[in-house]
Amino acid sequence: MITQTTYQQAVAAREAAAHALYEAELAVHDAHQTGVDEWISAAHRHLHAAIVQHSAALESVAAFELAA
Repeated sequence: MITQTTYQQAVAAREAAAHALYEAELAVHDAHQTGVDEWISAAHRHLHAAIVQHSAALESVAAFELAA
């Protein structure tokens, strides 16, 4: 049986991942404004990691919702 606490933790992780994704998107925008290739590359790597984390968090919450 799925506990409410575990589900709430998954939802909180999803929200945190969404916020991190938003911040990573802003960082890419800011990096492009500088025109510094190294910063742009680093921001894109960070964005990719945030996308992966957010996707995993979405899948986790979806798994709880399907099991309910």
